[in-house]
Amino acid sequence: ELQSGLAALGPEPLSDNWSIDQLTAGLARHPKSNIKNVLLNQHVVAGLGNIYVDEALFRSGISPIRSAASLNQAETKELYDSIRSILEAAIGHRGTSFRDYVDGLNTKGHFQYELKVYSRGGLDCPVCGQTILKRRVAGRGTCSCPQCQLDPG
Repeated sequence: ELQSGLAALGPEPLSDNWSIDQLTAGLARHPKSNIKNVLLNQHVVAGLGNIYVDEALFRSGISPIRSAASLNQAETKELYDSIRSILEAAIGHRGTSFRDYVDGLNTKGHFQYELKVYSRGGLDCPVCGQTILKRRVAGRGTCSCPQCQLDPG
């Protein structure tokens, strides 16, 4: 049962085996879904949670409500690179500790001090100064910059 559950997971985004082609294929399987929902889908990419999805979308300049099918090749590449760099940075800071998270060495992480949009609704965007928007996307609290991450339409 555990093996079948693990087999159903998507690729791990920091593995050498994860490629932009796999991300593109995952997006193509859910063309009408918003990009945030697709990235949170553990069958598309394993291990991405709300914090890192918000941050990767911000870094790549993509609105969380855009459809997966609306991303062009350059945007998909930017998103792929952003996911990997955000996760690598978070690991380098020992994770994100808001309350009680500690790593395997019982040490709190420090990546929460590097967050640009997550949990910053109502504050100024560190890039453009616009007020960061907080709303529900994919059933999750979602923070994004209305200027740096233009909504479709």
